[in-house]
Amino acid sequence: MTLMTEWGEKINRQAPLQEYPRMQMQRDSFMSLNGTWEYQITEEGRDPFSAKWKQVTVPFALGSALSGTPDELKPGQTLWYRKQFAYKPGTMHTWLNFEAVDQVCTVYLNGIEVGTHRGGYVPFSFDVSSMIKYQNALMVKVRDDSDSGAYAYGKQKVEHSGMWYTPSSGIWQSVWLEDIGDHAVHDIKITPDYDEAKVYIDLAGNFSQAVITISAGGLAVHRGITNQHHYEAPMDQFRAWSPEDPFLYDLYVQTEDDVVKSYFGMRKFSAGTDSNGSPCFCLNNKPLFISGLLDQGYTPDGLMTYPADQAMAAEIRRMKDMGFNMLRKHVKVENRRWYYHCDRIGMLVMQDIPNGGGPYDYWKVTVLPHFFLRRFNDENNRAMGRVSGESRRVYYEELDEILDHLYNTVSVFAWVPFNEGWGQFQSEKVTEHIREYDSTRLIDSASGWHDQGCGDFNSRHNYFHSFIMPKQDGRILFISEFGGYSYLEWGHSQAEKLYGYKKFTDRIALSNAILRLYEKDILANIPKGLAGCVYTQVSDVEDECNGLFTADRKMIKIDEKKMRRINEQCIRRLK
Repeated sequence: MTLMTEWGEKINRQAPLQEYPRMQMQRDSFMSLNGTWEYQITEEGRDPFSAKWKQVTVPFALGSALSGTPDELKPGQTLWYRKQFAYKPGTMHTWLNFEAVDQVCTVYLNGIEVGTHRGGYVPFSFDVSSMIKYQNALMVKVRDDSDSGAYAYGKQKVEHSGMWYTPSSGIWQSVWLEDIGDHAVHDIKITPDYDEAKVYIDLAGNFSQAVITISAGGLAVHRGITNQHHYEAPMDQFRAWSPEDPFLYDLYVQTEDDVVKSYFGMRKFSAGTDSNGSPCFCLNNKPLFISGLLDQGYTPDGLMTYPADQAMAAEIRRMKDMGFNMLRKHVKVENRRWYYHCDRIGMLVMQDIPNGGGPYDYWKVTVLPHFFLRRFNDENNRAMGRVSGESRRVYYEELDEILDHLYNTVSVFAWVPFNEGWGQFQSEKVTEHIREYDSTRLIDSASGWHDQGCGDFNSRHNYFHSFIMPKQDGRILFISEFGGYSYLEWGHSQAEKLYGYKKFTDRIALSNAILRLYEKDILANIPKGLAGCVYTQVSDVEDECNGLFTADRKMIKIDEKKMRRINEQCIRRLK
């Protein structure tokens, strides 16, 4: 059975996902290349065959229902895409943008190699000004080794079942064109300084002068001119960003021949103490209990690609309406508009770095920690699957891209470099590396277990036992995963074999059990020093039926009003 979301049922396959993708560097120039492309799969080393092209809907990954293709790419094979399109080149530079391609791709335009990108989770661009014409032939060559290669794969596995999901191969986010001038802004780095009432703006580009304008609700609050690439703007009497009041300032940067619109929020993330002296997370220098959900970001029709922009916004809004103030984006980097919606709606984000590396020891890394053997040394632990020097190099390469890519996101308050030991290595050094690049956010260095005592969180996963408060170690005590209660709603699931940590056959019983779990393990422990929690999870995904949403997002399994009241109690109890 093909399971569809309501947005997938209404999709325009000729022109899906037409929204501007990059909301923190907006320009007037934009042409989407999403829609009908052609593809074929060849064995490694073979060129595509002229008579074997089939249609696919981009940007949905190969094999997804919305792509219109039944095929899956296997390790060692090559996936080819091609697209014919018309364009009117001007006097400006034309850039070809890919929001994400999984995992390694080479791009050709009109028979000329444009460039190569490695890694499946971040956007990349090429200047194609010297190659683009009125009639164009675009070709993309892709290789995806999924969990058998060097690059991050997150929850994707070739042999997928249980908590591992169908791989998303090839182009899985928007493809688009943009024209920019010779003196363009190529990058913006925005750093709010809450305590000093300033915002620091760092610009990359070959301009000689830039006009900086900051506005609030359409009214200018600051205007200045600089010939430097670093600029400091005072933000006197600013309005702070928070989940309760997600206020965003607009930022305009104008150079000789470029105008870019961006935005930012004045907020501060830090570690502090509550009224009892226990370590806690602070937003804008005030304690805030983190009540979050684990968010895998999969849909049954688009796999890792949401079927519509409205689907993302509606889902975030629904979670916030139930009282949750945080989503933990789990071992996946989402598309840029998802983070924009979190920024404007007011949803904090804890961002995982997608895992990779070689096969790990399932017994040591996953099973024994559930029996409280939670800490193995990660300096050179073969059991964790990351002893290869090349694998470690690739991790840092992808890590740096992700840190840079999401730096300006207002809602991202913490980085999670490793989860449950998957591909974990030298977490203390990795934590220091992240801190050196970004001192404005917190770090959960090892979510779940195999914690080496570094980072800002004492991070625990707790699925099979009542939570036992550990001894405080000066870090924020945080249940970064718990619950995972499963219930299969017939007609709204694609599960072949139900997977979950505690199974229910009655929806009312499931809802009551979740609420009791919050009362027993969460509410009761907040006065003792528990500072946050993450329930597993937002939605069902394939065999995992432990979501609050069904996989097709058409039903919520719990009592939403009661869930909101529980969350409100959690947030009020931490002071």
